[in-house]
Amino acid sequence: MPNNQQLSLTGDSVFPPSRCQDFADLARFHSVTSPLVAIIDDDEALCSSLADLMRSVGYRAEPYASAETFLATSSLFGSDCIIADVHMPGMGGPDLVRKLHEQGITTPVILITALPDTHLDDEAISVGAQCLLRKPFETSVLLEYIERSLSNDRPPR
Repeated sequence: MPNNQQLSLTGDSVFPPSRCQDFADLARFHSVTSPLVAIIDDDEALCSSLADLMRSVGYRAEPYASAETFLATSSLFGSDCIIADVHMPGMGGPDLVRKLHEQGITTPVILITALPDTHLDDEAISVGAQCLLRKPFETSVLLEYIERSLSNDRPPR
């Protein structure tokens, strides 16, 4: 099978999408192949809304209420992009980025914050985050940064 041909999973079999038996096959294909975005924010409503947004544009999404909860999961190694709040009880977003780098994990992290502090921009850059977005932000801007992160095209700072 050519390398550029997509595959779809049906049970234990692998088919090109054109041979999918039904929409469930196609959904299983996308649930396995879509990028996984981890969303870490102590604001449950925002976390849930961002997860819904990610799913609506074709990504898989896993919400977490804390950085510590995320660090204790297998998603730590399987996430393709991470969205994390700067300020949360316990470990905040910048400390999470540091912790990931200490463990050799280079998954792109997009930091978000409602705080107006301008020093956070410098901190986000210094810890190696992709960017810092201030709440409220346009969903199109967030999606643009996610796309850039997934394509390894680091956004300008």
